[in-house]
Amino acid sequence: DIARQRFPYAVVWGPLGPLTLCCPCVGHMGIGDSQGRVHDFNGPYSIGVDQFMVGCVWRYAVVHDAASAPSEWDAAIERADTTYKRRMHNICCDNCHHHVGAALTESGRPHGLLSSWFLCCLNGNCTWCHYRNDA
Repeated sequence: DIARQRFPYAVVWGPLGPLTLCCPCVGHMGIGDSQGRVHDFNGPYSIGVDQFMVGCVWRYAVVHDAASAPSEWDAAIERADTTYKRRMHNICCDNCHHHVGAALTESGRPHGLLSSWFLCCLNGNCTWCHYRNDA
């Protein structure tokens, strides 16, 4: 539900202002639980839930077969959240992309920094296309 910013079972991405303008592949990532609430590692010792740090989601990719086991999916995200609530955010070495990769790995779908980005940004959908088509 793009209008309500709900992305169940999906990896999501949004731009980071001037950084994304300079380098289009740079952005912020999160992961949607079974209810579509986005979880994102948004700073030192902090996980945002249902308040995506950069505002609106611009891209999303639904994770294949994740909806077949909602409680396992949510538990995997909760384990990643618990781990990352105890970590210092580091823009290069331990960031939102790593958090998403950890959640996917916990769910039995091993991913890391780059593969999480590829999943969402190369295989995902643009939300603005949906807004435009709904108008």
